Amino acid sequence: MGGEYAPRERDGPAQREPHEGPASVFMVAGEPSGDWAGALLAEALRVRRARLALRGIGGRRMAAAGVELFSDSSDWGAIGVFEAAAKVPRVWRVMRATMAHLAAAPPSALVLIDCGAFNLPLARRAKTLGLRTLYYLPPGSWSRKLRGAKLRDLVEVIATPFPWSRDLLAGGRARVEWVGHPVVEGARPRLTAEEARERYGLDHGKPVVALAPGSRAHEIHYLLPVLVKAAARLAREWDGIQFVVPVAETVERERIRAEFERGEVAVTLLSGMDHDALQLAEAAAVCSGTATLEFACLGIPMVVVYRASRATTLQYRLMRGLIGRQRWAAMPNIVAGREVVKELLGSAASPETIAGEVGALLVGGARREQVRADLREVVQSLGPGGASERTAEMVLELIASEEGET
Repeated sequence: MGGEYAPRERDGPAQREPHEGPASVFMVAGEPSGDWAGALLAEALRVRRARLALRGIGGRRMAAAGVELFSDSSDWGAIGVFEAAAKVPRVWRVMRATMAHLAAAPPSALVLIDCGAFNLPLARRAKTLGLRTLYYLPPGSWSRKLRGAKLRDLVEVIATPFPWSRDLLAGGRARVEWVGHPVVEGARPRLTAEEARERYGLDHGKPVVALAPGSRAHEIHYLLPVLVKAAARLAREWDGIQFVVPVAETVERERIRAEFERGEVAVTLLSGMDHDALQLAEAAAVCSGTATLEFACLGIPMVVVYRASRATTLQYRLMRGLIGRQRWAAMPNIVAGREVVKELLGSAASPETIAGEVGALLVGGARREQVRADLREVVQSLGPGGASERTAEMVLELIASEEGET
């Protein structure tokens, strides 16, 4: 994955002083999925260069991986203009502080992870500062149509999770590489199924269903009550059914527990996407997002669900249908280019329909096996694994080019 970097012309009057001290990387991730990918990347960087100084914007996972947080982005996640509006003032203050920091203490390399609303303006500023920048998981890379064409002229390197994104983004000043999706390396159980059943107290002879309500506050608000009612219906129809619920670090755990207790549904709450426990699920109802790819990697048949405010639902339908021309919402379907898993969005995500779809997957037979086969194809298209390692090598090549230039 090597590459040569010629010294490039610095943009504007911002001529940087040579970097002093140990090499440093400033990483920016704005949502839980980006925080997770950033943590994996940080670990891969540490393995290759232990004395590398890591700082940036992210959440608890990045902090646990040794990244000194300049700002915590754990609660930035929002879908839709209306949900995002309330977060704008604080996030804008972080943006200004970050730009000032990068100008005053330029890192050896800047790594931007997804989160286009924040990172694209930051990439433009980084270019004027002459910073070496790598964009990991570029926004809209899942689309089979070119999105964010300007990005390829803003940064030095783009590390994208999908092969078609590499082809679409080629042709600019950036080196573009398909590194695969980090979900492939991250969504792997460490325990055997038998060990996991013993640890979590799950009965081998009873069905297990995973209910994933999302990681954003508005997802929990709109979707969790519906999932609780769906679970109650399933509990009446399936004797001894067991539920496991991944609870994101950004979500108040007691709120999840209380909602299921009110619905008189017994569940096992997990700490985040606990793949050891989730591997035991025979079917799942999953909030639309990156989590659907994690379930795909685990081979779990699922129905993808999503509910939001009426205003956000209208905005989404306009952007997807009339403007974006994007037929699918669920990542497995987008990756496959066809319906692999059932999508229940907005009012279609009712307790009755969710319970019915999950129940149909539990029954088994041809439908269940077809979904499992289709998910295997989806996972194959995500690459062989090792996205973090490949991206880490590219970051270190950027640093080497910077050190050679200075």
